[in-house]
Amino acid sequence: MMVGQVTIWAAIFYSFPALVLEWQAEFGWSSSQVMGAFTLAIVIYAVLAPWNGRWIDSGFGPRTMPLASVLGAAGLLATTQVNGLMGFYVIWAGMGVAMSLGLYEACFALVTRARAADARRSITAITLVAGFASTLAYPLCGAIAAAYGWRAALWVMAAMVLLITLPTTIFGARRLEAEAADLPAPPKTEAAAVPPSILRQPGFLPLAAGFACASLATGMLLSHLLPMLSAQGVTGSLAITAAALVGPAQVVGRLTMMTLGRTAPPVPMAQIAMATLCVGAVLILAAAGQPWLALGFAVAQGAGYGVITLMRPTAVREVLGQERFGAKAGAVSAPGLFAFALAPALGAFIADTFGYGALIWVAIAAPLIGALCLLATPRNPD
Repeated sequence: MMVGQVTIWAAIFYSFPALVLEWQAEFGWSSSQVMGAFTLAIVIYAVLAPWNGRWIDSGFGPRTMPLASVLGAAGLLATTQVNGLMGFYVIWAGMGVAMSLGLYEACFALVTRARAADARRSITAITLVAGFASTLAYPLCGAIAAAYGWRAALWVMAAMVLLITLPTTIFGARRLEAEAADLPAPPKTEAAAVPPSILRQPGFLPLAAGFACASLATGMLLSHLLPMLSAQGVTGSLAITAAALVGPAQVVGRLTMMTLGRTAPPVPMAQIAMATLCVGAVLILAAAGQPWLALGFAVAQGAGYGVITLMRPTAVREVLGQERFGAKAGAVSAPGLFAFALAPALGAFIADTFGYGALIWVAIAAPLIGALCLLATPRNPD
């Protein structure tokens, strides 16, 4: 599952921002037109996340997760044949389905279904490897596109999904589902304690709102990373180095959480990580005078985002409980995915209207609001 996650994230998610300038140059599409397709994909990803969580709760993970690899590879290959904006949007709508079936939310739901309270260590290990997805995607897509064109880059990405992600996911998903089948059935009293609607469960709204604010800030910064750095006077090799540091910094943050183990409470750790996102945004604001501070931004942004991604499923379990975890995790993730989907378009509007400085100020405020939201989360007694 670890290897499968790094390759599928690199291929069906990070390949888009890695190649967006290539598509604009060849087809003459504006930034808003191209980013609209990515927004559509993530919206579909968000809409389907709770449904996919329920399918995994019902034991369908060994079918849905490999299907993500097949759909993702098909979408990448179809993109190489695109010649119009409408077809581009249709293809990336399908990629949104693949994202929902195969990325973190699905993987974490299956791991938690199989390992319950012991899932945190496995999730940490998966995210340690998957944190290098952006570091893999950007230089690989860039190098292949520069030498052979962007279509060749997508062919390579599709091959990675079929040859690496698909077989490892089939093996991993079947093994995890077998572990889940060996677990004792939850007591009936626990099922009765679950409210009829997850949305009304105490702690749901603070969790969903808090992580959505962090996703909004991260989405705006990452989707506009290179033009934002350029506007702050960070260009050339320094900008590329900063972008490449974000992935390894995620791994550093997650390694820190692995070192702390179960002694690190997930909600406070998520709040600290959101504060780290604020520090990163402040550093990129200051990079206008000191360009080298962009490196500090990359470290803070990557570490904060890496910890938040890891703490979200464990916070959901702590606050909302283990029962029906897949549905709960999907429901909590959905607002954050919608926020992440909105982020590229909202960031473009803010930057075009008020400048990149205003975008950075929004990225400072949003995670602070998110950390405050998490103050309202109760602790589940189970």
